Amino acid sequence: MALTKSPGAEQSPIYSEADRLTALRSRRLLDTPATEAFDRITRLASRVFGTSIALVTFMDAERLWFKSRVGVADQETARSTAVCDYTIRGTGVMVVPDLAGDTRFADSPMLAAGYHFYAGAPLLTRAGHALGTLCILDQAPRIFDEADREQLAALAAIVMTQIDLHQAIGRTDEVTRLPNRTQLMCDLEDLCALAPGDNRTLVLVEAYAQDQLQEAQRVIGAKPLEAVMRDFAGQLSEWVGDRATLYKVNEGRFGFMLPGDSQAEHEASMQALSTHLHRPARGGRSQIEMEQLPIIGLAAFPMTPEGTGDVLRRAASALHQARQTDRRIAWFTEQTDASSRRSFALLQDVPRGLAEGEFRLVYQPKMDLQTRQYKGVEALIRWQHPLLGPLSPAEFIPLVESSRLIHLVTEWVLHTALAQLAAWKLEGIDLTMAVNVSAKNLEHPDFLRIVRNACALHDIPPSRLHIECTENAALDSQQTLTVLNQVRALGAQVSLDDFGVGYCNFSCLHSLPAELLKLDQSLILPIATDPRAWELLKSIIKFGQALGYQLLAEGVETAEVFDMLESSGCDSVQGYYLSRPLEAVAIVPFLQRHIDLFTVVA
Repeated sequence: MALTKSPGAEQSPIYSEADRLTALRSRRLLDTPATEAFDRITRLASRVFGTSIALVTFMDAERLWFKSRVGVADQETARSTAVCDYTIRGTGVMVVPDLAGDTRFADSPMLAAGYHFYAGAPLLTRAGHALGTLCILDQAPRIFDEADREQLAALAAIVMTQIDLHQAIGRTDEVTRLPNRTQLMCDLEDLCALAPGDNRTLVLVEAYAQDQLQEAQRVIGAKPLEAVMRDFAGQLSEWVGDRATLYKVNEGRFGFMLPGDSQAEHEASMQALSTHLHRPARGGRSQIEMEQLPIIGLAAFPMTPEGTGDVLRRAASALHQARQTDRRIAWFTEQTDASSRRSFALLQDVPRGLAEGEFRLVYQPKMDLQTRQYKGVEALIRWQHPLLGPLSPAEFIPLVESSRLIHLVTEWVLHTALAQLAAWKLEGIDLTMAVNVSAKNLEHPDFLRIVRNACALHDIPPSRLHIECTENAALDSQQTLTVLNQVRALGAQVSLDDFGVGYCNFSCLHSLPAELLKLDQSLILPIATDPRAWELLKSIIKFGQALGYQLLAEGVETAEVFDMLESSGCDSVQGYYLSRPLEAVAIVPFLQRHIDLFTVVA
């Protein structure tokens, strides 16, 4: 008996085995666990057609793998003897009333097992590639009419719907309905197979920084923010058009790929994109607007597994560099990447460094100008890294302050500094200790308890502790202002560090929860050569003292500047002219050398 096919089952004119295998493997269905969604269809097919075998199959290069099976124990069979190999080459249902009547299936294991009837419908993608089949087999030869073929084709369409759902789950951003990061990585892998060795450029566009999104959600709520992101996605899609696929990479970040790696060509395109993204994004019925200053990071890469595997991190590194340097567009470079990797490695090393004694404190003396006595010190952290040697605080402090590690480090500094203060007290030296804290520390719900417990543990009166923060940190939020007032109520002094370089203005000085203003060295350094700078400084000192603040000048490096500050009525000073930061063991000898300027504070 000859093989028969439905009228639409002729071989597809677009059949390409390479493209078909790419389409199959990109869906990542081979060798996956059984699922009820597919098993339900095979059970239904077996009941509807009254057959003992029903299968959902996927045709790999050398094998036919069964995703779902009824009536078959094996998980796969060789492609060379599979009837389904003929089905996938067509576009319609293929029927073989009796396998024994066709010489092509003489070696079929199904025929050898006593099965004669076969009917299969190809599982076709929208592009026309057959991934496999939905097929049924029975032991007795039988007739399969047009209505049966239509019903089998309908069940095959349901299988394809399940495959599409499988693809969509976890691969689509719920807010924008764009393909997500998972889909981007899958597509990158597929492109390696389709265009190996080609050069491409990945573009990441960040609509808003993470802290902006968090603040926006707190202020306007989740729903309006989602609408804002959809509006931004619409603006971006408008520009990208059919040039590329647009992906939602994470909460505030989008991506797409451009052909080639020409920096000049892509730079011009990104300038045009940056101009296109000029209007505020709108969200919600109330048409809330969020001003957007999107940044763009680009990374060129070759279509190789190594190139595609690391490109997302590289493009993200370029984005980070753009934001750090206040640029709108940045390309990935090995130099900036090495810096980012170093920063990440340092952050990872901080907990270990604290545990293993790599960190220490040094102390810079502060002089009271009225008595010329050293009455206090400022604790400054240092890090002796076992591999990198001594690290500048200017390198690692900003990194720590940008992470949750700032709480661990500040608590360590607080306890170490107060323990040292207690040790000096036993030697008859009673000083005040200034400890720097960040806005993040002040926002921590346990900060006040940590300060109180540290003072109690080391038997240090809170009045001997000076909490230093920048004016920007003090004015960061109502919460930081509240906490600083609570610190003062505890008995500790609050000092505003780097005063004069933040956004504080004279109108808010009357309500700042501080007793001491530390004048930034940028105000101090020019006074010996710039008369206007000198007049400005004297005015600030006079005005601050009139409001009840003490004034401390930092960065005093010459005798001339010291004398000028003393004549201005400034309360206290610190800087290299008096002393560089000293190790703990050097403080007592230093004070003994200056005994004529030092008396024990009562």
